[in-house]
Amino acid sequence: MSTERRLAELSLEIRNYPTPIARCDEQLAALLEERARLIERLQRPACEPLELWVNDGGPSRR
Repeated sequence: MSTERRLAELSLEIRNYPTPIARCDEQLAALLEERARLIERLQRPACEPLELWVNDGGPSRR
């Protein structure tokens, strides 16, 4: 499953989570943490800046 698809599923599940929500609700906390990790993964560049530079013709690390 793609990261984007899992993120959409999580967002829908969180949006439709039954109320009232107790402060100690561990299931909702786990959903929110997973969503935060997926968002962070999507915002991360595919390559590190040095790798991008090397691939764009900069000096190699030989």
